[in-house]
Amino acid sequence: MDQEKWGEILDRVKAQFEVLEHTKTTTEGGVGNIETLIFTNPMGKIKLEWITRPVVLDKKVIGAHRRGAGQAQVEYIYSDTETTHKLEAYREVDGEWQPIDPNLLSSV
Repeated sequence: MDQEKWGEILDRVKAQFEVLEHTKTTTEGGVGNIETLIFTNPMGKIKLEWITRPVVLDKKVIGAHRRGAGQAQVEYIYSDTETTHKLEAYREVDGEWQPIDPNLLSSV
């Protein structure tokens, strides 16, 4: 899925359902963004998360994995131009967010 398709989903949800919350935050570690949309539909309360992160180009392990020694640190090298996107969907069940297949929403 790309940014254009996410925009179409946003427009469709905003036109058809009651939007309760729409926020944009930075991911843990500050290397990406999460756009969250919470709305109600016939299935109940739904949360969509659009996660955008830079592509990982390289992963460097700093330190050694020796018995009794401290843990090794991992350093990631990110692309300045390429990004990856992920859509996650959740449904509220008894006050907790349960993951659902985002493709289920296309039928509603």
